[in-house]
Amino acid sequence: MNAAPRLNRRSLLLGTAASAALAGFAPLRAQEASTPAPAPAPATVTPPGPLVDRWQALARITDGALLRPSDAGFAAEALPNNLRFRHVRPEGIVRCRTPEMIGNVLSWCQDYEVPFALRGGGHSYAGFSTTHGLLIDMAAMNTIAYDPATGRAKVGAGAINQPIYDALRQSGRMMTHGRCPTVGVAGFVLGGGIGFNMRRLGLASDSLIASEIVTADGRVRTLSASEEPDLFWAIRGGGGGNFGVSTSFTFDTMPADRQITAFRIVWRQNTRKVAGALFAALDDAPVTLGTRISLAGVTPKLHAGGRQVSITLLGQFAGDRQGLEKLLQPVMAVAVPELADIRELPYWDAQAFLMEPGAPAWYRERSAFLDTAPTDAFLDRAFDHLVRWPGTGAHGDLFFFQTGGRINETAPAASAFVHRASRWLSVVGVSWSEDDTVRPEIVRAAKDWQDALYRAVDHAGGHGAFVNFPDASLAEWRARYYGANLPRLAAIKAAVDPGNLFSFPQAI
Repeated sequence: MNAAPRLNRRSLLLGTAASAALAGFAPLRAQEASTPAPAPAPATVTPPGPLVDRWQALARITDGALLRPSDAGFAAEALPNNLRFRHVRPEGIVRCRTPEMIGNVLSWCQDYEVPFALRGGGHSYAGFSTTHGLLIDMAAMNTIAYDPATGRAKVGAGAINQPIYDALRQSGRMMTHGRCPTVGVAGFVLGGGIGFNMRRLGLASDSLIASEIVTADGRVRTLSASEEPDLFWAIRGGGGGNFGVSTSFTFDTMPADRQITAFRIVWRQNTRKVAGALFAALDDAPVTLGTRISLAGVTPKLHAGGRQVSITLLGQFAGDRQGLEKLLQPVMAVAVPELADIRELPYWDAQAFLMEPGAPAWYRERSAFLDTAPTDAFLDRAFDHLVRWPGTGAHGDLFFFQTGGRINETAPAASAFVHRASRWLSVVGVSWSEDDTVRPEIVRAAKDWQDALYRAVDHAGGHGAFVNFPDASLAEWRARYYGANLPRLAAIKAAVDPGNLFSFPQAI
């Protein structure tokens, strides 16, 4: 580990006679209402010695990397993926280029008592990647390098999925990855990292063999099983933004499949029976199958007119089409799908087929793990609820990522990711349109519907929650995200960040 040079207030103030009032900012609190949060009350901070405008000081130490609200491109840079939080605008955005710059920026934040948030791709479901203070944007630290001698890929923490996909495709490699091209690698892997490969390759964090992080003291630390092993343990599933600013990740990769079978299959008839047959068939499937099942909500009016809950099965099978069709034969015997788009493709062509654009939108998601497939009793209750979707300009659904396999071969205490006994990860999601935002009763009804269905998931054995799908409405979020690993995580947090510099509403 290396000590990063840090600038303190004294070095920033030398030779400066300018003065300015220093406004304080409250850290972002995730809002459950759809209306903008009131602006925080200003506070006055009187530093010792000659005063200097804090933003001029930050501009000097970041050498052109600082954006202010009057700068071109600021509004686009500030916009988060979850538009629920688009009203939360930072006072400045700094695109850090080196770990040393990050150390100096953290020192500035402490000297001037300015809160900050970290951003990779900006997809935080609960708005934790935006702030009223300083936004530390990692986008410039996006180098991707593959070493053919070791099969390892080193990825800068500012990289997003699409360039990572392109680099892995060019190298003929694969790993566990997501589907959305604009999700940042840091948020993805620090919370565990799920995808269609996870049952046969494990979580993305399970393939992490080294990392680099800047901690609150400004130190640039190298992490691995042999260097700072406690902190390396913590970042593999402990969630983003808790322990420092991650700057790079090194992964083991695997040779990409020459060909796999990708599929999107939709049923709209006899769907309650299809759901039962589908979960039974997939729960017994080999780890070479990776799936996502979505059950779409239907408004009472549409249901009265004959519309059923639709089922969409999306995924990939590391085998041929015939093998997939054999697995799904019991389901196809229940009902013929309305759509069955099944393709045998080279691995990365298949990922392009499965890709989800992930454009900015208004949304809220609530997750829980299930150790068994949904029972008939639960499916009956869920379908009854799904046909009472109150409706928005978008959608409400209940979906399930298939887990298990290699994920569960790792002990819960082997890394910070504790959820090693599940078979499914369930998510109740709602989204709404811009028109809905001016009618809060529509959004409130959608959230009430979501909360009731989430309680039904819990009643059916749902437990825990996925930290990469942060949920601001969870009362017991520490226990749900981290379970038995929480005490060790809290001890590591206290050791590396005793002043709680890295703080947000659901920080450890």
